[in-house]
Amino acid sequence: MLIHALTEMQFYPSTRWQTPPAFHAAIKSAHASFRQGAILQFEDADHLPLGKMSHAALKQAVAVALKDGFHNPWPYTWVQVSKTDPETATVWTLVGTKLIAVLHTPVNTGVLHSTPDGSWPVYERVPVTTMKGAFPTPLTPYQQRLYRAAKSAGFALKGTNIDHWHGALVQWRPYDDPGIKWVSYFDRGRALHYFPRAGYGWPQSAGCVEMPDKAAHQIFSTIHYGSVVTVSKGLRQAEQVPGSNLSKKVHKKWPA
Repeated sequence: MLIHALTEMQFYPSTRWQTPPAFHAAIKSAHASFRQGAILQFEDADHLPLGKMSHAALKQAVAVALKDGFHNPWPYTWVQVSKTDPETATVWTLVGTKLIAVLHTPVNTGVLHSTPDGSWPVYERVPVTTMKGAFPTPLTPYQQRLYRAAKSAGFALKGTNIDHWHGALVQWRPYDDPGIKWVSYFDRGRALHYFPRAGYGWPQSAGCVEMPDKAAHQIFSTIHYGSVVTVSKGLRQAEQVPGSNLSKKVHKKWPA
């Protein structure tokens, strides 16, 4: 009943919508994430506490909203992040009954596979914040030889912050970056956000999805709490959205 009601109010995808194959694949592999996203977006739209309601209270709120003719005040949106070179993010928006690509931009995901594949709903949004953490910096071959020689010789290596990370020997270097704008958290500390780089389109971050300022602002203004972010290794050629190295609006309709 819950999913049916959320579907009727357009918080959850309908089988009547015309959507790209990648969207079908994402829902099939991560149904729970889309369900959670629909609930979060409903709670936000109905001015309810996010993620804090009991199941019974949520069902009652949804039933009352459906009876009163409540409807999602925003178009349904989905964010697709492709880790194919060049890395990109595409925002899809429901227009009528079709999911259409409306924003496309180059992005940076995490170095050493620090941005995993999967789907997650946006659970927190802030226009600006300070991000703190540690960045995995790969050791050079020379540094690796020194490290292994020191370890073999029995030297104490505490405090070096050296560890294995996704098959690579890295040194964790702390960062403390203020003024990070247009932030939408989706997977623990990972988020869509602006970060100044000389270029975009290849892995450079500690795990977040970084993008240019204008693109980040556009995406932040288009998506909402509960919008699902899907990260994958790539798109099929037929699903590639035409784009340049600049963020721009695109309009691509899928055949009926």
